Amino acid sequence: MQEDATSSTSGSLPRVAESDAVVARLRAENAELRAELARARASETGLGMDGAAAEDGSWEEAMRLGIGYADDRSSTSGTSAGRLLAQLSGLSKERMKAGRIRDSSDFDYLPRPSADEAQLEADFVRWGYCLVEDAMSPSQVRQQVERLVEQAEAETHQDSAIMTSRNAKAQLVNNLVLKGQVFRDAVEFKESAAQRGPLVDELLTKVMGEGFGLGCAHGSIVHEGGGLQELHIDQGGMPMPYPPFPFGSLIIWVYTEFNLANGATYIVPGSHRTAGGATLFRDGANLVELVDGEPGLVAICAPPGTCILTDTRVLHCGGRRTAPGTRYAMRCHYNRHYIRALHEQSKANLHVPTETWDRLSPRLKQMMGVTVNDQSPTGELPGGRRTG
Repeated sequence: MQEDATSSTSGSLPRVAESDAVVARLRAENAELRAELARARASETGLGMDGAAAEDGSWEEAMRLGIGYADDRSSTSGTSAGRLLAQLSGLSKERMKAGRIRDSSDFDYLPRPSADEAQLEADFVRWGYCLVEDAMSPSQVRQQVERLVEQAEAETHQDSAIMTSRNAKAQLVNNLVLKGQVFRDAVEFKESAAQRGPLVDELLTKVMGEGFGLGCAHGSIVHEGGGLQELHIDQGGMPMPYPPFPFGSLIIWVYTEFNLANGATYIVPGSHRTAGGATLFRDGANLVELVDGEPGLVAICAPPGTCILTDTRVLHCGGRRTAPGTRYAMRCHYNRHYIRALHEQSKANLHVPTETWDRLSPRLKQMMGVTVNDQSPTGELPGGRRTG
């Protein structure tokens, strides 16, 4: 069995600590030190806490410091996301064990499934996610689950399964666009596979613009006792500071009932931005305060057939399934057209079998970034004389 080493585009996630008390103490100390360090960096580099130019900055000082975008020295370093996420190490496990995660349905102001586009947009802006009601019909859900289970069993039998929890409690079936026409149709929002696919397509276009790409499309199978991840964001691989918009959107096609006991996705509603649009995920931010706010960490509740759209800046993670049985879902990460797919599964797009290539639509090829499938590329050639 393979084991999925990472769970998001945030990169390698921090290890879960053994002692909750030690974690809590160190987390508070680290948050205080990070805030102090961020203030010092802002003063030293001429950048404000949000990455904007500070009033007392100067070109001479910036030139003296030199290039520091990717070396963990600058407040705009590409590794800033990892430093911030370290605050949350072990927190999802700690809150789950303590019974401090509630169902989203306990809060009447959080998103509920809807087919009204204006309501869906309002939910996405305010809370960082929205729920498209009846995005798939029962027969469409059944067809995709059957294909997913069949593929998962075959991969297990040939020892190529990717297990994302110990003791085979959860399995990831990656790159579904190569593993069934029903998945290919759903990924590009055809009504034959998702009855409200055009509505989802319209919402994603409003988030990212025309021509957005596909980062991943994989099946998620979670049995009792599996599924728990660390809290993360889905654009953690992008350099900070972040602009006032997301780089992408993770969507989840809900195949079986989502709630706390069933291992639904945990999310911190509203952790993505302020009302003015500024991202809350910035250097020096205390992410634990976001988790401890109102409503805090919740499990998304949704019936089968729902499509969940998320802002890639919102804090979330896979939830632990405590109920008997199995949860099925498909997760698809989409990104702006100028961003190459960042997800750990995107490398599977580098080769597409010819028989599958012939079935891909032009749009799906564009989404995958494989508009050319050259089975016989020209390699290094010896020098020769020109003729003619």
